[in-house]
Amino acid sequence: MPRPVVILAEDDADVRETVAALLEQEGYRVVPCPNAFTALRAFFTEPRVDVLLLDWVLPDIEGRDLIRLLHSQRELAELPVVLTTGLDLEMPSFEGAVCLLRKPFSAPELLRILHALTHHGHGEPPSTSCCQVA
Repeated sequence: MPRPVVILAEDDADVRETVAALLEQEGYRVVPCPNAFTALRAFFTEPRVDVLLLDWVLPDIEGRDLIRLLHSQRELAELPVVLTTGLDLEMPSFEGAVCLLRKPFSAPELLRILHALTHHGHGEPPSTSCCQVA
């Protein structure tokens, strides 16, 4: 079984490197991206993406706008997006994401969510109720 692929869009280099190292250690293949443009480009170069781990505030586009853009593409309409933020926001239905993680989030919580989204049975859709607002 191929390793699950996670695009990690996070502009904070320390957070991006720490999360990428954690996920790689846990068996994920991570495509780290410092901004939304790089993340968009990754969707054109990666043959398969299982999850987008997306910071709400990026230097070039807000998370909700990137989600809308990706979900408008038929082949990405069902892409699970885990939204992260350090801001205290009220977001109805997570702005198109399946989950909202408040920073700082714990490694076990992130891994639980990604596992729920990427390790589902063959033929079953990934769980979209894997996360609660923290």
